[in-house]
Amino acid sequence: MVQEFIEVDDVGTFRLVAEQSPLVIRRDPYLFAQYFSSMIFINMANLEEREVRRLFDLLRGKMIVVKSLIKASSISDFLDKVGSGKPRATE
Repeated sequence: MVQEFIEVDDVGTFRLVAEQSPLVIRRDPYLFAQYFSSMIFINMANLEEREVRRLFDLLRGKMIVVKSLIKASSISDFLDKVGSGKPRATE
């Protein structure tokens, strides 16, 4: 479980962490890389275009783009929230 969110502003520092993380999560304008119980992130809006391009090139094979975020306590709760769940049986 992630307990800390740590912002870095140096591409080299983020790259060091991202290389150790199995996935890099992209939710514009942020990139996130988990390192143990910490989530390291960088704000791409604060970077030069060439730095963003360099990050994308380096992390292409492990980056996932997040379309939306849904907080749910269970699969049933998730399905109810997205409207795909079957109606629950009444007790």
